[in-house]
Amino acid sequence: MRFPRLLALATAASLTLGFALPVKADLVIQGRAAQALHCAALLFIASEELYQAGYISRADYNGAQSASVRMLDYVPGTKNQKIQAMGQRFEKLLSRKSLPALMQEFDETAPWCGKTFL
Repeated sequence: MRFPRLLALATAASLTLGFALPVKADLVIQGRAAQALHCAALLFIASEELYQAGYISRADYNGAQSASVRMLDYVPGTKNQKIQAMGQRFEKLLSRKSLPALMQEFDETAPWCGKTFL
C-alpha cells in the first residue's frame, strides 16, 4: 500500500508548495485514460476540501482517496508517471477553475466517474 501514501504525499507536497517544484515535461494522456485521470483528480481534490471543511468523516475521506487512486488503474505508465500526471492535472484544474467551480464539476460528474471507473 505504498503507492496511495506516496501519491498522497506527492500531492500534498505539490499543493503545499504551489507547484514550485521542477516539473518534468507534460505527459500526454488521451481518451479514456484522460477521463479517468480527470475523475481521479476531481475526487482527490473534492474529498480533501470536504474533509478539511468538516463535511465528511475521516473514513469517507480515506475511502474517497483510495477510490481516487484506484481510478489511476485506467491510466498507463509507471507509478511515478501516474503521480506526475496527477500533479499536472491538479495544476491545470486549480489554475483554470475556482474551488467552488471545481466542487460543482465534481458534483455533476461524480456519478458518471464512479460508475465508469470504480
